[in-house]
Amino acid sequence: MDNSELTTVLQDPVSAMRTILSVWSDIPVLLMLDVDWDRGPLVMIGMSDRMMSPLLPPGSLLQLDKTVRTVADGNWSEFDRPIYLIEYRGKFYCCHAQRRDGTLRLISHAESKESPSISIPFKEAKVRGQVTPIFRPLVNRFQPAPRLDRR
Repeated sequence: MDNSELTTVLQDPVSAMRTILSVWSDIPVLLMLDVDWDRGPLVMIGMSDRMMSPLLPPGSLLQLDKTVRTVADGNWSEFDRPIYLIEYRGKFYCCHAQRRDGTLRLISHAESKESPSISIPFKEAKVRGQVTPIFRPLVNRFQPAPRLDRR
């Protein structure tokens, strides 16, 4: 991609690249130096995904551990419970999960305003890995998460 192509992409208000860079503009550059890039790729929680809010608000940057592809059983505290990236019917969910027989429950954070859980057929779900937070935007519980300016 040459400079003129990059400029065109960045000026397009609906381009994915512009959206990602506008969200990432709040991430301190020095923080990126501490990322263990060998551990796994970075993923970002979508700006409309509030399943894990307020723990992980929209725009949070996470590191994906692709080696963890199974949902762990156990009694977890709120902060110890694993968080997964799960794909189902072309949509990605960042959530807690629980497997019971042929069903996978996608579980929201206890304080989220989203539905507490969604049950889906386990065979149709793809556990992409377990995620670890790298960066969380500053949002308080009384203020909605920031929305992207869509001009």
